[in-house]
Amino acid sequence: MKKGLSFFLPVLMLFILSFSSCKKDVETIAGPQIAVSDDAPDLKELNAGQRVTIPVTVESIEGIRRLSYFFIKENANGTESGTPVNYDPTDFPEKLQRDIVFSAQPGLVELVIVSFDKLNRSSEVHLNFKEIRELPVLTFTDNVKFQQSVFENKQLTITGHVNSKYDLSSISFSSVVNNVESSAQSLQFSNKNSTDFSAQLVVQKGLSAIILKATNMYQGTVTDTFKIQTVVDDAVNISLAGGITSISKVFAGATNTISGSVSSGSNIASLSYALKVNGVYGPETAIAIGSPADAFNFTASYNGVKNAEAVRITGRNQGNKEKVIELPVLKVYNKLLTFTVELTTAIGPGKKNWFSAYRAPHVFDAASAASVQTMLDFAFVKYSASSFRIMPAGVVEAGAAYQTAMAPYMAGFNQATYTLVTVNRNSITESAFNSLEWDGDLTSFLETKILGPISEGGENYNIRTTNRRFNGELQVGKGFIIGWGAWRWGTTVADNKAFGLVMVKAYSVSNGQATTTLEIKVPDEDFRSKYNSESIHSYPL
Repeated sequence: MKKGLSFFLPVLMLFILSFSSCKKDVETIAGPQIAVSDDAPDLKELNAGQRVTIPVTVESIEGIRRLSYFFIKENANGTESGTPVNYDPTDFPEKLQRDIVFSAQPGLVELVIVSFDKLNRSSEVHLNFKEIRELPVLTFTDNVKFQQSVFENKQLTITGHVNSKYDLSSISFSSVVNNVESSAQSLQFSNKNSTDFSAQLVVQKGLSAIILKATNMYQGTVTDTFKIQTVVDDAVNISLAGGITSISKVFAGATNTISGSVSSGSNIASLSYALKVNGVYGPETAIAIGSPADAFNFTASYNGVKNAEAVRITGRNQGNKEKVIELPVLKVYNKLLTFTVELTTAIGPGKKNWFSAYRAPHVFDAASAASVQTMLDFAFVKYSASSFRIMPAGVVEAGAAYQTAMAPYMAGFNQATYTLVTVNRNSITESAFNSLEWDGDLTSFLETKILGPISEGGENYNIRTTNRRFNGELQVGKGFIIGWGAWRWGTTVADNKAFGLVMVKAYSVSNGQATTTLEIKVPDEDFRSKYNSESIHSYPL
């Protein structure tokens, strides 16, 4: 055994030396040598936004053709490689020193450094990140961080809130007067992860900004600035919550509110608002003056109306200084008209076949329908022995079968109205239907869920141009669309301009006739009358 072992050991050593020699030979033909300086910061100890410099040295006796780097980042599916940054020296140096400089961002996983020599051989180094630590989040109250004017020698208070994943170590503020920043003043706080702040100072001439800073235990610092446009002796300043300059929507027939703050060089004597409707401002309505009377928050409540165009707020102080701001209304939302009706295909006195959204009592039997024929939207019709359909009068143009089916319901008619009537749409669920209360919401629903592309959650169904005129498959819990606009008989393209929704609440068939209960939502503007000149045709054909 000893003899065998003594023979085996030299052979083993020879094999190891041979392998080592081979490995060394491989290294001599590898790409450039990449060395990261010992002075490079530890990538496992970074704050978001931190400026990082990585000194890199590359050497190759063959000459260096390229130094490149890129980041591997987290994404929804795992990770992805970012776009490389390349440096290509034209003189192919044997030694190259460069700094890789970047800002640390959340989601970084790895920094990959790659170099190629003149023979296109490459080497790479991978530097791993740990967690890129989040910075504190600093917000000003109501997200307002600008004031047009402040008043000399008066106390100014800037408030806000700080949230921090890591314990806060300090919150401070400094002021900028005549472009010179003051030394920082610390603010007290008790909760190290979520706290309000209040910075107070006396206004000086030349004040242009108040700088807030919040720093966490890892020296991660966030900075934001409250800006001042001018310092004045006396004036009235009105700021709206959120810094708004217009009102995105007014709800007609409902209470709307607008909030803001007032500051003044002297006490406010009056504060009021007025609503502009059809080009004319209504009476001024007083807004309560707060305490202290020279700086306070306010909330004004007003009743929205259909043709609202703007809201004006006027403030006047005891120094007879006045400030007026006008906020244009971008959109007025009106409540949808909602009907629940029962229709039948059976014909006879009191048997309601027709529906009209804009003519009371909204449902009509065949005998009374002719007297309101220009206001009718659709009827519930027996099309065949086993088919019962929602159809407008204008469907008679579609062929003899429709003319035959509609004739008993159109006795005494000399005109036929066009109404869009679609099949059931998958997007019109009971929950979606029930959630719609305002015309603006209905418009948004149609734009996104019906007209919108399939890739974005819509149905890609162009209700604006289709001349569809019947729903022949009523199902409880299913909904369809009706619409008003222009359509020329004999053409396949319509110009539908306004729409409503219909939800089937009940449906039954008995003794060869059908009954249905429908809930219908339409805009409150009379689109039937508005588009009648473009949607009425002579009858009989």
